[in-house]
Amino acid sequence: MTRTRYLLAIAGLGGLLYGVDFGVIAAASPYIRALRLFTDAELSWIVGAVLFGGIVSSLTAGMLAERFGRKRMIVASAALFLVAIPAVCLSENSLWSMLFGRVLQGMSAGYMSVVMPMYLTETLPSDIRGRGTGVFQFCLGLGLVAAAATGYLVARLYGAADAPSDIVSCAAKSAAWKVNFWWTMAPVAVLFFGALRLPESPVWLKRLHDVTDRTDVTNATLPRGSLFTRRYVLPFLLAVAVLTLNKTTGMSSITSYSVMIFQKAGFAGALGNVGDFAIKLTNLVVTLVAASLIDRVGRTWLLKVGTAGMTLGLAAIGGVLLSIERFGVEASGATGLFCLAAFFVMQVFYALGPGICVWLVLSELMPSRIRANGMAIALFMNQFVAWGLASSFLPWVNAWGWASMFFFFAANGVLYFIVALFIPETKGKPLDELEHLFGRKKSGDGKFEFEKGMAEIHSPTPTLTPNN
Repeated sequence: MTRTRYLLAIAGLGGLLYGVDFGVIAAASPYIRALRLFTDAELSWIVGAVLFGGIVSSLTAGMLAERFGRKRMIVASAALFLVAIPAVCLSENSLWSMLFGRVLQGMSAGYMSVVMPMYLTETLPSDIRGRGTGVFQFCLGLGLVAAAATGYLVARLYGAADAPSDIVSCAAKSAAWKVNFWWTMAPVAVLFFGALRLPESPVWLKRLHDVTDRTDVTNATLPRGSLFTRRYVLPFLLAVAVLTLNKTTGMSSITSYSVMIFQKAGFAGALGNVGDFAIKLTNLVVTLVAASLIDRVGRTWLLKVGTAGMTLGLAAIGGVLLSIERFGVEASGATGLFCLAAFFVMQVFYALGPGICVWLVLSELMPSRIRANGMAIALFMNQFVAWGLASSFLPWVNAWGWASMFFFFAANGVLYFIVALFIPETKGKPLDELEHLFGRKKSGDGKFEFEKGMAEIHSPTPTLTPNN
């Protein structure tokens, strides 16, 4: 039990790294812009550099995890972050140094998002695998909230970014944006040294032992199955679809632009920031609840309920914005409250289902011979779609309006729900059993293993009992 708790603690720190990686720039960028260190176009590159780093890491994560092992890649991910922060904070007005640091941040988060769920799936007992991924996802949300809270405290201590220079000096603003970055090194340093004590994945070690008795694991070649082998095609495509749809429903873009959305809906000024913080806090609380449920009610039930509720929330937000943009309803506190209520519906169901299930479904569906490379390709699609939506969000809004964007997200939510119907339940199943879930080999009763696996989709909905 002590070993399991240690693994869960490291998983939490890994999620925290991911969260602060993407959350820290929101608090720092207003100060950078106020100091005019870079043009607006250059600042956009700096903000987007993390997503670019994620794309780069997704292309190499599988190969490196197979060659060097899961533990070493967790350590390397933390090390990249520890190099990235000084590169950012010491850059001053050097665009290339800033971009270099931000890309390293993105690579760190990208490697962590592939390797940590994979490591937990292969290391934790089957009855608590969901809890491990839940801890990772909860701490990811905690990282976002911590970055936002730190940004607020820094603004109170050093002064607001938009304050005149005679009230808040340039030196204070310069210190403020750097503090927003510097503090993140403390938890990541704990992750780095803590990961050094992790045991290597037993699945990776077993596969290594099966193909070689050499002691130099870095030079060994592990067996690999083709992603397009018949028995691997379906789990691979399902995993890619899940991770891609997790972004085409717009959650990353919505999080980045939520303040502007609330202001459009009628929450003027700082009320938009209050709504943004409330949504992020809601995500954190519901993720904690979902983590306690996932090993009891199962992955597919939460995923189906979550995608359905999230889709309704997205459509409701689109309806509020459509009434303002097309039907002459005046944006006010009332319309802002309606939008906030719809946001709560969307965020609660996202955190309850897709937010916590996506990484676990991804790592469990992938057979071990394709897990590393398959997860890397799925993550590449995830990161590429996130980058594409983030870079085209405002141009789309300017051309077609805010409501059209949310109806597009809701349409993808419907597709997400349909895909969720085809995902078999993996709760409590050992990895060696999951290996054959999509197999083509006949079982003793004459049925194909694939047919038996998919039949579980239609099994009765589990009840909330301690033994289920």
